[in-house]
Amino acid sequence: MRVVVVGAGFAGLAAADALARGGAEVVVLEARERVGGRVWSRELEDGSVVEMGAEFILAENTTVQQTAARLGLPLLDKGMSYGRRELRGAEPFEPEELDAAVAEIERATAAGEGEGLSARELVDRLEIPAAIREALAARTEVSSAAPADVVGSAALGMVAHIDDFPAPSVSGGNQRIALELASGLAAPVRLGEPARSIAWADESVTVRTEGGEIEADRCVVAVPASVIGEIAFEPGLPEPLAGALAAVSYGHAAKLFVPLREPAPPSAVLSVPGRYWVWTANGASGEVQPVACCFAGSAPALERLAVSSGPEVWATSLADLRPDLDLDVGGASISTWDDDPWIRAAYSVWVSEDVASVLAARHGPLSFAGEHTAGVWHGLMEGALRSGERAAEQTLASRG
Repeated sequence: MRVVVVGAGFAGLAAADALARGGAEVVVLEARERVGGRVWSRELEDGSVVEMGAEFILAENTTVQQTAARLGLPLLDKGMSYGRRELRGAEPFEPEELDAAVAEIERATAAGEGEGLSARELVDRLEIPAAIREALAARTEVSSAAPADVVGSAALGMVAHIDDFPAPSVSGGNQRIALELASGLAAPVRLGEPARSIAWADESVTVRTEGGEIEADRCVVAVPASVIGEIAFEPGLPEPLAGALAAVSYGHAAKLFVPLREPAPPSAVLSVPGRYWVWTANGASGEVQPVACCFAGSAPALERLAVSSGPEVWATSLADLRPDLDLDVGGASISTWDDDPWIRAAYSVWVSEDVASVLAARHGPLSFAGEHTAGVWHGLMEGALRSGERAAEQTLASRG
């Protein structure tokens, strides 16, 4: 069986790896000049390794952990907490009150009280102090990269959950997973070669690029729903698949990196009104890297921070939020995915289970992968890897 995989992010590479291990001949196409998609690790001038995109491996992200272990990639203890952040700019409350509110949310979601509700609607319905309600909304909007009134209540128990579990990264950068998966393939990933059209029949596909045509038996489409329209499908995708892809919405986020003149201990601080958080963390050496990293989530937050105009407004806000850090604001830089033509957003917002099931199904010779197809794991490296493995399993099973 010959399979074309369109996209060399985590989803596409996980699919290609599983397909190759299952005996398939695999051709991988990637529009960018690198692998990894929204997982992109870069080294700053001072030697710090920062993540331009996906960064934290959560406690329940077992597929990421197992993949890293299989590839011989150690995880890095960052020395700070993803799940527990100091809240600043909010009305004061006791830590016990926050823990009680989190427990109430867990009770409500377990009882099904959040079904069909947004995160904002759920917290507004519960007997929670107003200050904590706003803090939880801020945490949800930052982590989900979208306003709390459009994010499903499930986010309160996933990426926005408050806990004390470690959340490491791959030592040397998360992109190493993509690089290792790509290097293990029989044929090199074809970089800078986006798929322009996919002609498909019951048992065959023809993928056209600017470099020519590729004939195959199956195709895994690991392209974000936000840019799926860049590929012409012949015939067009059927309903309900086309409708499910159109139903996927995306959040917007940005990262700010500011060098530090003096060392600082590991830390994690959330600006409740600013809708962003900042952390200092250990690097591969075991010492804290000389850089403050920030993440802002939701389009309104990015607009308030004037992200499209550069790092100046955000860096000034950070200096007010963290006077304890000796910031070199002149060296600040920003990472955003809105201006990347191969995504134009950050990551997907929760879709209904019905939509998720359609996205995860096989459609003739086509299977679709990507974090947007991963249901409760959407928006995460975990979801991307799981979706790629699922698409590969479907494709291999179709040989029968």
